[in-house]
Amino acid sequence: MQNIKSINFKSLFTEKCPVIHNSDYFSNKHFLIKKSILKKSQLDYLNSFPLDTHLIQSLSKTIENESRKPIITEFIPQYIHNNNEYNTLIVEIDRGYKNCTDWLNKIYPSINESYYNLIQSLNCKLCIVNNDQVNPLSIYNNDNEFVGIVLPIKVKDCDIPNAKNYIDYLAELKLEQEAKELAKQNSKKCLYIKDNKAVIRNKELICVSDSVNDNNYDNLYIERYINDSPDANVYIDLGIVCVYIRTIRKDMLTEDIKYYLSNLSDYTLDMALANIYNRKNNNQFINVADIKLIELSGASEQEVQGLIDYRQDWYDRKFKEDQIKKSKQEQDDKEYTDSKNKIVNELISQAEQAIINNQKVNNKEITVYKSRYESNDTSLILHMMKLYEIKVPLKTQGWINQALAEIYYDVKDGKVSYSYYKSSANSNVFRKYLNEFIGKVQDKYGVNLECVVK
Repeated sequence: MQNIKSINFKSLFTEKCPVIHNSDYFSNKHFLIKKSILKKSQLDYLNSFPLDTHLIQSLSKTIENESRKPIITEFIPQYIHNNNEYNTLIVEIDRGYKNCTDWLNKIYPSINESYYNLIQSLNCKLCIVNNDQVNPLSIYNNDNEFVGIVLPIKVKDCDIPNAKNYIDYLAELKLEQEAKELAKQNSKKCLYIKDNKAVIRNKELICVSDSVNDNNYDNLYIERYINDSPDANVYIDLGIVCVYIRTIRKDMLTEDIKYYLSNLSDYTLDMALANIYNRKNNNQFINVADIKLIELSGASEQEVQGLIDYRQDWYDRKFKEDQIKKSKQEQDDKEYTDSKNKIVNELISQAEQAIINNQKVNNKEITVYKSRYESNDTSLILHMMKLYEIKVPLKTQGWINQALAEIYYDVKDGKVSYSYYKSSANSNVFRKYLNEFIGKVQDKYGVNLECVVK
């Protein structure tokens, strides 16, 4: 069985394995082969590099010696081993030594798979001419003429048990190739949007009619599952291209698939084009895939450019409309927030006047708005203390919100006092912060009343 892997001639040469050639041979430091057996495209590639005769001349004696050696056997791979860099093809040869251990009696000539495939593609064979695994292997054409050498790869003892049978490997390659060919037969040119760009790619599709056993869905296709997503993309064949239309669940039942796609089975290219122009005429959005479909239908460059310009105008108009809408919404939100906070500000002013006039202030629950959609429920006294930058501990803040009922001026004692709900205990520290708060309110209004918290 022959290796069906395609040969990329240029990939045989890298920075470490450069093109080296003269008028007769070419090399990459791992092989030396006559140029006369190459195809024209391969010769053209080599000839794009300057001639370098030094290395090849230095190997002329090696070439001459190897060409004279008799062939022991043809190199026919038995195993293949991967070392993460390249595949190594291996042959196991019994030297025929008697009364010797395996490591003395057996040798394992090995070469890079890419070099072997190149030799096969040139209708040549690789031959073993040395009874070891370190000297070059010789290359012969169909007329048994010597045409070059290739250097072997050193195989470690530990590589052999991990190697795969070469025939099995070729069988796997064949199955992979057949699967690719089948996928190619089932692939169709698809139009879809990715990163806000119209993309046309061949995709492997499954006809919906095969999935639901109904020929009415012959023009609809589901993309073959390529990931773990629970959804699958659906395309409609419009003749010139398959266009993405929607997504369905992979686990959807047959009757559900037919229900969701039933209104699309009669959809045609003319209907799709008419839909695009209808949206344009009604100042509605058209996407980049719509424009690409119009282009694929044979529209003129002027017509396509007109749609591109329309789409940009639509975006510009939409941007302006959104800005106006956003500005109006921000103004409405500000007015709403201001109206709500105006109520709080009036309560604060009333409380300040009550304090400087020795009147009672109820610790009402209030809502302070940072924006229309962000507010905070708190108590009037605590909110005022924060406004006056009174640094109240969190525990005491909780007490003020939940337990404090009011602050008031005790006429009998001539002092500011407070009351709290019977369901709560008194605070041992609130007097300190209330005294500081009363003092700052009095300072704001230029009032200096000698009163302390009782």
